[in-house]
Amino acid sequence: MDNKHYASVLEDVGALLQIKGANRFRVRAFENAARTISRLSESLDSYVEEDRVEEIDGIGESIAEDLRQIHKTGTCKARESLLEELDPGLLDIMKIQGLGPKRIKKIYEELGIATIDALRQAAEAGEVSNLSGLGAKTEQSILDEIDRLSKDSGRTPLPAAQRTADALKDRVADLPAAERVEIAGSLRRGRETIGDIDILVATEDPEAVVEDFLDHREINDVLARGTKKTSVRTSDGQQVDLRLVKPEIFGSALHYFTGSKEHHVQLRTRAKRQGLKISEYGVFEQGEDEPIASKTEEDVFDALGLDYIPPELREAAGEIEAAEEGSLPTLIEADDVRCDIHMHTTETDGSASIRQMGEAARELGHDSIAITDHSQAVTVANGMTPDRFQSHMDAIAEANETIDGIELLAGIEVDILKDGSLDMDHDLLAEADWVVGSIHSHFNLEPKAMTDRLLTALETGLLDAMGHPTGRILGGRDGYRFDYDAILEAALEHEVAMEINGSAGRLDLNAEMARTARARQVKLVLGSDAHSTRGLGEIRYALQQARRAWLEADDVLNSWSPDELRDW
Repeated sequence: MDNKHYASVLEDVGALLQIKGANRFRVRAFENAARTISRLSESLDSYVEEDRVEEIDGIGESIAEDLRQIHKTGTCKARESLLEELDPGLLDIMKIQGLGPKRIKKIYEELGIATIDALRQAAEAGEVSNLSGLGAKTEQSILDEIDRLSKDSGRTPLPAAQRTADALKDRVADLPAAERVEIAGSLRRGRETIGDIDILVATEDPEAVVEDFLDHREINDVLARGTKKTSVRTSDGQQVDLRLVKPEIFGSALHYFTGSKEHHVQLRTRAKRQGLKISEYGVFEQGEDEPIASKTEEDVFDALGLDYIPPELREAAGEIEAAEEGSLPTLIEADDVRCDIHMHTTETDGSASIRQMGEAARELGHDSIAITDHSQAVTVANGMTPDRFQSHMDAIAEANETIDGIELLAGIEVDILKDGSLDMDHDLLAEADWVVGSIHSHFNLEPKAMTDRLLTALETGLLDAMGHPTGRILGGRDGYRFDYDAILEAALEHEVAMEINGSAGRLDLNAEMARTARARQVKLVLGSDAHSTRGLGEIRYALQQARRAWLEADDVLNSWSPDELRDW
């Protein structure tokens, strides 16, 4: 089970306790425990299975028992009893960005509202704005958020879906009857949010694969069972479709079940013009029953007279024309990523030291990293004052002298304040190796004001990169609004790279905006935004979005050496 699921259940308990009006120290205990669990570098499953839960700092006997219950059942008694006492619909209301437990408590107690539909009706009738401390602006924000949530309903952010899919794929791959296993669908294409997970299996004994697959402890419900397709729902509510095919058609089936729908429509049209037809069973000449290509995806594309199209590009966005002309990009690969230049340590809100982050990054094959802890405006993250930042740069330089095989750059994630000024002494920023400028507050400025704010920061000449440039949170909030063209123009002028942030809830920039930046000759940079050694692995999601954006290694600063980064 993913650590984020444990943390999410504890967050639910803390919020429900606050709505109930419980002792604030008890509320804080669950909030702190959730924060601790989400930053663990080791899987909490291991702590539970090895009876080490209470070894985790800040986890007492009571919450340790809650975590054991979550491990066993997916939830805990504390959460379930609160939902019986309050109302399960509050969990949906808690998803509304900007509507914290205190405001939900007021709405719940004064209006008797405990469902999204009831809240929408009350907001549309103007009842919410009549409550003290809320007002018309909050009421409209609630309506906007409800609309956004309805659009995202039933979809899971890519990183969460990937973790579930990887665990299930690994289980199936270990089965004797499974000859080959691949993740397909929109997850393989790297879409930001995922509907259902598709896992494709090549096997001569589908019944044996299904039998063993259904024995996985993460599977809650069996929705359909068959030797061609078996559908289940996992403990975290994700639907997974297990598709079983003969080994000789695995390539064509993998292509078919990867999608996208629009990509397939264009390929079928092309095949028809060539006197061919294409399906999950292969490429066929009209009127023939034996496929001329089916074993591999490369065979399928070759039969259609096309270069191989990577899964991330299969969105009917010009990839078929480029494959025909031989002009597909040479997409950036994992081996091209030599560094990670956005991460946090125990100096602010990370869970690992400078040395631990450096050694973990070296194990991943990086030859350099930039440590970029928060500046002082982010008080909840224990942001650094100028004096602390100077000491922190010294500590990074000292660690760099003692860790072999990797170079540590002294950096900072400096807040871009409401007026566009930077939250750190400019002389110190000029001394740093790497400066990421980010917004962590005042997200709701009007587009012109937000654009001016960003331009002011860019024009300082002190930024090397703009961190998570739109501020969006997948499943949490839309990005702030600004004139993207104007920002790209300024970024190009002042040599500021735009980040593709790979942390689980962001994927920001998205692929479309990153492709636009590339077209404007603005450099991109990938960042894990890791807050633990385990979090360093999330740069994979940034890489996937870079590939969806048609980026090559030369477009991305992570392919550069430490000296080249310093020159930048």
